[in-house]
Amino acid sequence: MEAYAGAEKGYRRAHSRGLVFHATFTPSPDARGLTTAEHFQGPPIRTLVRLSNAAGSPHAADRVSPTRGRVLGLAVRFTLPSGGFATWAAANIPVFLARTPQEFIQLTTAQRPEGEKRKPNPLRLLGYLATHLNALRGFKGVAQLKPTPSFAHERFNGIHAYHLVDAHGQRRTFRYSWVPLASPTSLSEAEATQRPEQYLLDEIRQRVSRERVAWELEFQLAQPGDPTHDATRAWPEDRPRVTVGRLVLERPYEDQRESELFVFDPTGVVPGIELSDDPILRFRAQVYRESHHRRSQETKPEPKPTDLGQ
Repeated sequence: MEAYAGAEKGYRRAHSRGLVFHATFTPSPDARGLTTAEHFQGPPIRTLVRLSNAAGSPHAADRVSPTRGRVLGLAVRFTLPSGGFATWAAANIPVFLARTPQEFIQLTTAQRPEGEKRKPNPLRLLGYLATHLNALRGFKGVAQLKPTPSFAHERFNGIHAYHLVDAHGQRRTFRYSWVPLASPTSLSEAEATQRPEQYLLDEIRQRVSRERVAWELEFQLAQPGDPTHDATRAWPEDRPRVTVGRLVLERPYEDQRESELFVFDPTGVVPGIELSDDPILRFRAQVYRESHHRRSQETKPEPKPTDLGQ
């Protein structure tokens, strides 16, 4: 990722461009019957939310072109009543692009920039896809992203499978999504052309100051045979879905420099929620720790993007 994805010292190796907000998560009554996890047991939970552009550079544009959007992220840190935190991370794509850490490394290598223009070689990427047909679903999801007017209109998916454990020890496998209360919409080509290259952070900061920005947390419950180890495969749409809470943004975090040291590890679960056998999910914990270690030892280059509040 450092060699081929445009990472910069002092920043996260992916999703380097983002803002953290104070928020409140209120679980629904249905959540208590599904899991013993303490942040789903009733009272509202103080939460931090990081909204981000998935690119490795903090200077990256918020859209690929006037007709193509960018992968975006929503990460959360729940403050637990007992102390400590639970953390998750989601993206606005339906599935991931690789099944294993080895495939992810191969894919990243296949996209390495070359030549004077520092662009990926399309033949190398096509060669990867020809031997990894499972990745086509993920690439299709990324290619279908449209420029969005706001984070507030985006649906964010946890992508990986987890297990719920209830008070009786019964386990249910699920995936989760943050579903926006604002209706999903996208910018027309003309509207996107009129926006600056970087606009989403300023837009969400202003929107939160004047109106309610919220997402509902939805669990999709698996049926026997649904894959838990393959993040490139979506489950059928007819699987049961349960709304288990609502997340509401309140205000930007006071010190965005400090917030850059927070780790929104998707494996940061507590009793009542368990990790699945997804190898990408389990490997991400190591990547997040290493990213934190490296950026905390580095000095950010100048100039820093002004809209990051740094």
